[in-house]
Amino acid sequence: MHPTMINIFSLPIPSYGLMLALSFLLGIWIATRRAKKMGLDPDAVADMSFYLIISSIVGSRLYYVILNFDEFRGNLLAIINPFHGGSLGIGGLVMFGGFIGAILAGFIFFKLKKLPFLPYADACAPSVGIGVFLTRIGCFLNGCCYGTIARIGSTFSVTYPQTSPASAAWHHQHSIGAHGLQPSQLYESAGGLVMALILFWVGTKKPFTGLQFYLTIIMYSVLRFFVELTRYYSASEKIGPLTHNQVISIFFVLLGSALILRHYLKKENDNQPDQNQTPEPAEEPVQAVTDKK
Repeated sequence: MHPTMINIFSLPIPSYGLMLALSFLLGIWIATRRAKKMGLDPDAVADMSFYLIISSIVGSRLYYVILNFDEFRGNLLAIINPFHGGSLGIGGLVMFGGFIGAILAGFIFFKLKKLPFLPYADACAPSVGIGVFLTRIGCFLNGCCYGTIARIGSTFSVTYPQTSPASAAWHHQHSIGAHGLQPSQLYESAGGLVMALILFWVGTKKPFTGLQFYLTIIMYSVLRFFVELTRYYSASEKIGPLTHNQVISIFFVLLGSALILRHYLKKENDNQPDQNQTPEPAEEPVQAVTDKK
């Protein structure tokens, strides 16, 4: 683990925060290049990026606070204090909250600018996968978002140092260190990279407007659902056998699938002739009339 990437004037810069910033910068660069290639306004993407960054961080934090509000009772300032915990950066973010916040911010931004939302959402789609890829590496370096105990003899397992959040949590809950846990952060990171590559490929096939955005919703939700099977959660963080994120994942898979199905049904209806339209009568052939005298 490497929770602190560098120190600037004795101020520790966390690895997670640095990877999060890198994911935003790289994602915006990719989205603006794709927008220009697709005949869209790259400046609009650059302008939107400021609001997207703010909304995704706020959404991530708000989601975490809602699920863990007891942690902030009596100290509500800790919700927004960037120096809480002794280092720069707000700890406790849930990526699904940021995903939802970014979508809402983008939709509102383009609506106010009177620009079509879906083409720009398609241009930004692979950046979501890149963001997942980089930020989950940050989680791994930080030692948070840790997994459950791996099977004995498993090739993929991680032992966290005693100073990591994972080790502290496991010692508090089980009076043992964090030994032999699944690297769920790296599973999701790899899935994010696969997402990005698939979306880049889909973009070369000239898909219908909105497909890349809809696929992003579906693929991230499917990825998150299965990664949750390897993540550690206490019983209080679940809704029955499922986690909160799995419940939301199911909703978004259904939503994305419904939007794709709606497109094809609409296209099929548009291609069918209108049965209620009365056909125009065919013109009768004009016959030459010969006067007989």
